[in-house]
Parts: sequence; C-alpha cells; structure tokens
Amino acid sequence: MALGPKDELTSPEYWDRAWQGRAATSFDDLRWVQSRYSWVRLDQRLRKRLPADPGKRFLEVGCAGGRWLVYFHRTFGYSITGCDYSEKGCEMARQALARAGIGGQVICDDLFRLEGRWDVIFSGGVIEHFTDAKGVLAKFLSVLEPGGCLVTTVPNLAGLSGAYHRWLKPETFETHRVVTLDQLRSWYTELGLRDVEAGALGSIVPSRFPRDAVRRRHPGTYRALWTVLRPATWATNRACLWTFRKTGTGLESPKFSPYLYAIGNAV
Repeated sequence: MALGPKDELTSPEYWDRAWQGRAATSFDDLRWVQSRYSWVRLDQRLRKRLPADPGKRFLEVGCAGGRWLVYFHRTFGYSITGCDYSEKGCEMARQALARAGIGGQVICDDLFRLEGRWDVIFSGGVIEHFTDAKGVLAKFLSVLEPGGCLVTTVPNLAGLSGAYHRWLKPETFETHRVVTLDQLRSWYTELGLRDVEAGALGSIVPSRFPRDAVRRRHPGTYRALWTVLRPATWATNRACLWTFRKTGTGLESPKFSPYLYAIGNAV
C-alpha cells in the first residue's frame, strides 16, 4: 500500500524550521566520530559489515547537514547521494560536501519519489516520523540492489530518552512514533532481509532530556538539570569510551541507550 501525506508526522516546513540558524560544517575531520560513544559503536558495526569499495553507490535518506555523507565517502570510498525534502537541510549538506572537497549529489525531494539503485542505503532518524515505519523501510528496499545493505538507526523513545520526553516534552510524540527494538528487528525479517543484526546503540546519556522545551518553559529546572546532568553525561561518555577501547566491552541496553539500529542485506 502506498504511503501518503497522512502517514507523515512532519513536513518540509517543520524541518526547515529545525535547521534554521544552524551553520554548515565540513565534517571532513572524522575525529568527531571518535568523540561520542554511540558514534564509535556505530562505526565499529559498520566497518564489520560494509566493504570499502569506491565502486559502490551509497544513498542517505534524510541527509540534512551532510555529516554521514562525508563519513561514508571518507570511510568506505562510496560515491554518495543524499535525499532530503528540507531545502535548508539540503543546502547545508551541499555546503558540507563542498567544504570537504567531496563530489556527490543531494536530491531535494520526497523520498517516495526516489528512482535509481544503490548498494548501501542509510537512514538515521527517519522512519519514526511516519505512522507506517515498515512501509518506509519497504521503499528503501525497492531502490536497494540485490545483496545490498540497509542500515537504519532511530531514537530509542521506548527507553530513558522516551521517559524524559513523556515527562518534559510530550508533544514529541506528535512528530515521532515509538519504534522498539523488537519491532525494528521483525520488520527487517518480514521484509526478507538476511543476516539481520539489530540492537541498542550507545550507553546511558543522563542529559538526553528535551533541553529546548525545558529551557523555554522551566528555566529554573533547566539550570538545575543541566548543572548536574551535563558533567554526568561527559563522565559517562568518557568512561564508556575508555572501557570499550581497553576491553572491547560495550554497555548498551534498550532500557537506556539513546538509539536503536538494524543492519541487513537484501536477497
């Protein structure tokens, strides 16, 4: 069944407002990947699953900002295409590529009008903005080459972050649907992907409360929370990075990790 506007929980105007006022960055120095535990863990998983091959074609759906376009080109050598329907987000992605000296195509259009075939498709924080999230994954598969790899990440609104939002910013759930780890894994399997790997991504992030809403509505509460939780988050991130690099042990759980991920290959 085709998805329509009623299935979307956001709009291009919503995302233009979200990106307004943000400065474009090149992201060319990939040291940013090593600065956050959740990114380190995603990087580790991607390197295990994806080949470095300049002949492969890569698509990011929801490419605003351009961070991951730069990462996938620099890390794996892929020729890159990005798609987003926010004019502001696409312009920032183009600027990021230009500053990094990377050639690539950024398509400003609805993802359901995408045509072509790609070997690797990545979406970070996209499918949860649709009521039929599985249908969005099916669209990705329709433009994925046989044997190609689909990588999806979503915010873990079923865990600690979701509890924060229910308490302090319940309107989050007007633009996001909750996606659980079991759902994400089962959708991949039901759509016929093989070698499916799914799990939690990142560790405890005490400061992952909706800072924008709290700052605006409860400035006193915001100052109190931020004073305590910002250093706690920094310390937790550093401890997780140190432990993982020294022992290879990660601390992740659907109960508290900020993100969920799934990786699978098309038949």
